[in-house]
Amino acid sequence: MSDRETLALMRTVAEALARAGGRLALAHLAEHKALEIEAKGPQDFVTVVDKAVETLIRGRLKEIFPDHAVLGEEFGLDREGARIVWGLDPIDGTANFLRDRPVWCVSIGATIDGRPALGVIYEPVRDELYSAAAGQGATRNGTPIAVNAKAKPDSAVIGVGYSPGRKVPEHVQQIDHILSHGGEYRRLGSSAMSLAYVADGRFDGYAAAHTNAWDVMAGLVLVREAGGVTDDFIESGAQSGPVTAAAPGVADLARQLRALA
Repeated sequence: MSDRETLALMRTVAEALARAGGRLALAHLAEHKALEIEAKGPQDFVTVVDKAVETLIRGRLKEIFPDHAVLGEEFGLDREGARIVWGLDPIDGTANFLRDRPVWCVSIGATIDGRPALGVIYEPVRDELYSAAAGQGATRNGTPIAVNAKAKPDSAVIGVGYSPGRKVPEHVQQIDHILSHGGEYRRLGSSAMSLAYVADGRFDGYAAAHTNAWDVMAGLVLVREAGGVTDDFIESGAQSGPVTAAAPGVADLARQLRALA
């Protein structure tokens, strides 16, 4: 099977598994039961649902693609040296999920030879499935999407990420920089959803001083395939680092935000 054929199969599987994971998470919400919660750090939570969704997706991936590696937020990397590595965030935006705020998603990405090649993000509450593969464009619920071609700094809406432990004055500097250039900012509490919004033109850019590979692997592919510009750490082989993604007209502003962090 060629890489293109493999990637097409991976995309189909990822879309189905993202939907399945989303349905599982929604079912837990519908039960209105108190969830077992662990605090991994300040404002950084994991629930039994995160683990259940990742277990579901991991299991199916290993059945279908036994030679691939899987890197997930809850259970780490299962093997070294694989040419194809999946990146899973079973619920990106767990803090939102816990309070039934509708900004959370299932994120499934993959790299081939270290390069992000596949991105699928499913937002269950609105039933929106974002999907992209290298060289094949990006879609939302099957309809092609693109970054905002008219974006410019003095009218941009920029998503800004924040991680506990980061220096607050640096974060404030980023927000000040956006506002002083005439733009606006938003903080969703989900890197994956923020990147999907950039790909779809709902945001014009996104900047985060620190993210993990599983948070952004899928979203970076979406942005690139939607015509956006990205700067990230994935191809360096690191599992965490800073990220910017933007429509071309605000790419410089996004890079400036990264420099301030």
